[in-house]
Amino acid sequence: MQTNNGTSANDILSLDNPAFCTYVICCCLLILKMMGLVLLTIFHRQTNKQVGISEEDARFGMEVALHPNVERTRRAFLNDLENIPAFLFLSFAYLWTRPISTLVHVVYYAFLVARALHSFVYAVYVVPQPARAICFAIGFIINGYLAAHTAIYVFIVGYLKK
Repeated sequence: MQTNNGTSANDILSLDNPAFCTYVICCCLLILKMMGLVLLTIFHRQTNKQVGISEEDARFGMEVALHPNVERTRRAFLNDLENIPAFLFLSFAYLWTRPISTLVHVVYYAFLVARALHSFVYAVYVVPQPARAICFAIGFIINGYLAAHTAIYVFIVGYLKK
């Protein structure tokens, strides 16, 4: 399958394409990071008076209550759910715009680092604001850039060049 700019899907979605490799690495690491937050939530539930989330957990001797460490970790995970899926889609679509390879690496790894630091300063080692807000803003701006760049590229290549 050829794209409008002469690039085939095989060229873009190839391990010979450094941008695609960076995409795959970042996606895998982001998902592993999210899985780590799930495990951290379980750890906090178990170590903080067996904190459960629903009435049926009481049958297993868990106290159904809110605990600050559990809730903080859950909020970090929910924040990931609000940001990482968008990145997974936008960063994949961005590959089709034939971006500068160096820029792909910088943008993708910056998002990865920003999200990892966000989770760290939110759920692992609590750092006062604006640390978390800065990490969130970096990821948010990157998602905005990826969305705008891809939409403009598709509009120009898809509509105006026809």
